[in-house]
Amino acid sequence: MFFVLEGIDGSGKTTQTDRLEGMLKSKSGRDELVRTREPGGWEGAAAARKFVLDGGLASLWGEFFFFMLDRCEHVERVIRPALSAGKIVLSDRYTPSTLAYQIFSNPAIDSETAEYASRLGDMIGLPVPDAVFFLDVSPDIASRRLAKRGIKDRFDGRGLEYYKSVSAGYKRTMASWSGKWVEIDASRDEDLVFRDIEAEILSMLAVRSE
Repeated sequence: MFFVLEGIDGSGKTTQTDRLEGMLKSKSGRDELVRTREPGGWEGAAAARKFVLDGGLASLWGEFFFFMLDRCEHVERVIRPALSAGKIVLSDRYTPSTLAYQIFSNPAIDSETAEYASRLGDMIGLPVPDAVFFLDVSPDIASRRLAKRGIKDRFDGRGLEYYKSVSAGYKRTMASWSGKWVEIDASRDEDLVFRDIEAEILSMLAVRSE
């Protein structure tokens, strides 16, 4: 099965991915789980991840196609082999991030182009996750969390108005991109957030094993 965690920076994705990794390894065995991330979740991609997160690209479409290229390699090298072997894949970000950040948050991109971009992954045969957990948190709360941890990359440093546009972009992505979405109120204590995600995943795994 294939699970993805999504949300704006400061939504708690990494914290919840850490906790889910421990839970899934205890339930399914260490060798049955593949934890990964985007961008750069495949061997040899660390330099590419640093390049784009440090501001190596000036073009919006350059960013979009860079992330798509990275995703295609990620799928072929990591995700698809793991799924073919019957393993569980847990990814911190996937296609919805690219759509929310680069496409649906940008008012300069017309609706027809945005819809085409949202279908591109299906058109080229990228796997659709069994569930995308959207950690929904207000940009104000996320901004305060980011301020506490310090700016880590250029996306983190774009400010409150930028994250308001990305948050709206996620809502548009949810309306257009195929797959199962599970909205989680990520403004709450991390234990409550984890409990909700855990319950949903365990329920899906139970159905699969029947």
